[in-house]
Amino acid sequence: MTPTEHCRVELKIPNDPRALGAVRGALQHTARHLGLPSSEEEELIAATDRLLRSAFASLSQSQEILVHMQEHPDRIEIEIVRPANGPNEWDNLRQLPGVDQVESKTAGGETHLKLVKRLPGTGNTPPHPN
Repeated sequence: MTPTEHCRVELKIPNDPRALGAVRGALQHTARHLGLPSSEEEELIAATDRLLRSAFASLSQSQEILVHMQEHPDRIEIEIVRPANGPNEWDNLRQLPGVDQVESKTAGGETHLKLVKRLPGTGNTPPHPN
């Protein structure tokens, strides 16, 4: 059964590891709402957690990260926005277990990293590399 209502969650996370629980909880809720199998949910949460911990390690204590989660009928999108450290700073994270697609860009002093997880059974297949 596919949910007919989809939501967007926006979280502003302080540089404090305890705040990661809010992201995990919101992502767990989103994954379960869309019917993502629990093993895939766990992988997606672990990948997001890894990225956030990595981002926090390079930020000052006063800096924050924005996390946006968007539900779609065929996928979950998670966008992480943080102050930029330099161009292509997350290029080494293109292959993450539990994530089907990773997009990144740096603009206006911020780095945007988008994770896409496709939902099984929706006919949505990952793009083929060129």
